[in-house]
Amino acid sequence: MDKKKKIRFIINPRSGVSRKRSLPELIEKNIDHSRFDAEICLTEYAGHAVQLAKEAADLGTSMVVACGGDGSVNEIAGQLVGTNTVLGVVPSGSGNGFAGHLGIGRDVERAIQFLNNGKVITVDSCQMNGKPFVNLAGVGFDGVVAKRLHDSPVRGFWAYLRYTLEEVWAYKMQQLDIEVDGQKISRHCLLVEVANAPIYGYGFSIVPHANFKDGLLEVLVIKGAPKWRYLLESWRFLNRSFHKSRLSESFTCKMVVITPATPTCYHLDGEGFDLTGEARFTIVPNSLRVMVPKAFGEILH
Repeated sequence: MDKKKKIRFIINPRSGVSRKRSLPELIEKNIDHSRFDAEICLTEYAGHAVQLAKEAADLGTSMVVACGGDGSVNEIAGQLVGTNTVLGVVPSGSGNGFAGHLGIGRDVERAIQFLNNGKVITVDSCQMNGKPFVNLAGVGFDGVVAKRLHDSPVRGFWAYLRYTLEEVWAYKMQQLDIEVDGQKISRHCLLVEVANAPIYGYGFSIVPHANFKDGLLEVLVIKGAPKWRYLLESWRFLNRSFHKSRLSESFTCKMVVITPATPTCYHLDGEGFDLTGEARFTIVPNSLRVMVPKAFGEILH
């Protein structure tokens, strides 16, 4: 009989808006105990997920499962880059953009069941000034919104919508120097998005052509304009065509350096932080093993 594989579930009980208290019970019910020796860890403080994931990878754990939102995925995936340990995702945060792109959806029980019979793929990861991310990063407007959400005691879609609407009117356009694989440009813009994969939380996408298996970054610059212009173009979020707007400019590269003229904010996988000085983004090809539903894995091959 084959030896059971060790699998560690890391649960952030403070992320998102969903059924955290029942997660251990749902794991016990839905994981295949004949194949996996399952361990459940609850994070107790900021950064604890990073420690737990690194420890698991160092011990050679077969899979580490991020049970939370995109912020939890970011913390855990960053410690698995370059190792043989597989990243699993159980979407129990608020946005769950990365899980959505992987074809996992938002159903927690189905996500756990996918771990039993899914397919392991290898994808690219990225870094910004040495900090890892796996999905999307941005400088400017969405960084400011993400920072407000990060500092807020309230999470979820309605908090995200509220801060977005408030910042639409308050936000001042940024002057950014942008270097794309050595080509230097300067833009007065709303934001610059750097994408490894295409989907924000809640299913929104402004860089739908991003592919986390091609070894390249997709960069989208949304140029400065009167606020009403963005409102007229907002329908493009619904059909994922914002990259075709006259307000946008796209680049494909392996490295991009963004330097704001004045302090602003950035986000990594939806978590917002203050930015002073340059933000240097690079791609790390074929560096992260991820468990996905079998049907999604077959589409990619």
